[in-house]
Amino acid sequence: MWLTLDDLSCGSCGAYVHPLLDRCPACRAAHASRLVEAAAGPIGAARLVESPETQRVARNLTTRYTMKVNAVGSSAVDATLVDAVTHLADALTYRVGGDAIANADEASVSLRDGVLVIQRRPSGALLGEIPVRAIVGSVARHGEVTLFYVARAGDPAAPSPPPAPDGPARITIANRGGLLAARARDDHYQSLARWLAVLAAADAERRWTDVGLPGYLAELGLDTVGANLPAVDGDRPAAPAAPPPDRSTPPVQASLVELEGLRAAGLVGAEEYAEKRREILARL
Repeated sequence: MWLTLDDLSCGSCGAYVHPLLDRCPACRAAHASRLVEAAAGPIGAARLVESPETQRVARNLTTRYTMKVNAVGSSAVDATLVDAVTHLADALTYRVGGDAIANADEASVSLRDGVLVIQRRPSGALLGEIPVRAIVGSVARHGEVTLFYVARAGDPAAPSPPPAPDGPARITIANRGGLLAARARDDHYQSLARWLAVLAAADAERRWTDVGLPGYLAELGLDTVGANLPAVDGDRPAAPAAPPPDRSTPPVQASLVELEGLRAAGLVGAEEYAEKRREILARL
């Protein structure tokens, strides 16, 4: 089944969650990961960006957040979701702050070549750069959106100093105090949270398609999905004790990921891959 907006949404707090995470980065509630499906092939994240409904949203947002509000020009008719989010982010001046970014009362947020760029206004000094595919969650609250992201040491866009190892880094993009502009309504931040999450999921899918799922998980620091999002006491009831693992047969999920890595490395042919995949799925 192809990915939907509901699949990206946390049932507990409404945050948008990376499709491969098994826990919400905002409230840490359990989340249904699509890791097994991703190991077998595309899950539809890129397709979600290109769906007719998403394109309709893109046109509407582009019309609303451009100066040509009295006539829908070709720029709005042909708008992509990237265009829409670019206009959306660039529409306001914000207060920003986070784990690895200096607080600023006036900052711009722009989307350039798949990277969210945060700069101080009016000087233009760079405050931070976040690759969209590194975003693993987003949540909108009254007058603000918080983004959760993972950037590995050595990544040119990684924050400095690196975030604490107990979870993703976060940045909050908020309304400036006392600003009552129409464009600063709560739905501005809700749209920013939702559609950045959709773009992040699509970029992530393209990346793991290019480098293979094991390589992508290691690159993003999600070798064990959700392991870097520890539970907090009282978050949820303790899970019942799991039965002893069957040591005779590797877990289906691990086997699929390993098989995908072998195919990406050219170590198994198409027929052998298909046959082995059928054998693994038969164990479900």
